[in-house]
Amino acid sequence: MSKKTELGTSDDLARVKYWNENYVNYWKARVAEANASGVCKSVTPVGDVKTTADALYLSIISLLDIQADDHVLELGCGFGRSLPTLSAMAAEVAAVDISEQMIRAAQEACTAPNVRFYVSPSEALPLPSGAFERVVCFAAFDAMYQTEALVEMHRVTADGGKILITGKNDNYRPDDIKALEAEAGARGKGHPNYFTDVVALLKHIDRFGFAVEKRLFFERRGDFSDDQGKELPPPHFYEYLLVLKKTGECDPPQDIAFCNAMSRTFSNQASKAK
Repeated sequence: MSKKTELGTSDDLARVKYWNENYVNYWKARVAEANASGVCKSVTPVGDVKTTADALYLSIISLLDIQADDHVLELGCGFGRSLPTLSAMAAEVAAVDISEQMIRAAQEACTAPNVRFYVSPSEALPLPSGAFERVVCFAAFDAMYQTEALVEMHRVTADGGKILITGKNDNYRPDDIKALEAEAGARGKGHPNYFTDVVALLKHIDRFGFAVEKRLFFERRGDFSDDQGKELPPPHFYEYLLVLKKTGECDPPQDIAFCNAMSRTFSNQASKAK
């Protein structure tokens, strides 16, 4: 999905409203259970599957090789679970979330003087160009308008800087019942889920001004939090992790739709059920 975002539109206001309602307490509870389990998974609420525990979450951030003099941007910072660590690693951290409620929780979670907070959509950042050596976009890209978000990430990233993105693939296994249930549940409650055609994105990633430094693919829902990534993409996979390096100018293709609000897997299953 390629969609131009403008502050104040009814669609953008709906996104803000959604993220401001109940999600702070929901995610705090899930992360607490993931950490208490002793392994990188949680089984809450009933019928859902795993949430990434802090140990794995922070090991993933380490893939960016953040240096002490780096300026780091976290897009979709949520309630700030990674900010104490990021603020200790980097010279300065900018924490951005579309939800004012999330930002308030993040400010309570991290009072480090080198962290700045912004309430903003990731597609229209109130930040200077080329300001960040590292960008973290963990478990948030699938709630963004992805073409515009990538263009904006490129704008604010310094030349040679790196970004980390995780998200959901649009062509997962048709027998991944938990993934199908999760997509159906998200749609039922109006959760803004956008599924990436990762093969198409990687084919054109140079048009966005990036080169791939690392990529991991997670075949089934739950494999991510079990740290079961594969370097070669299987025919079908549910989640992905990319570390991208800014290498050139951004000129994204206008005729390529690399994400959608409904996965191909879910759409195919729905068609078969008719």
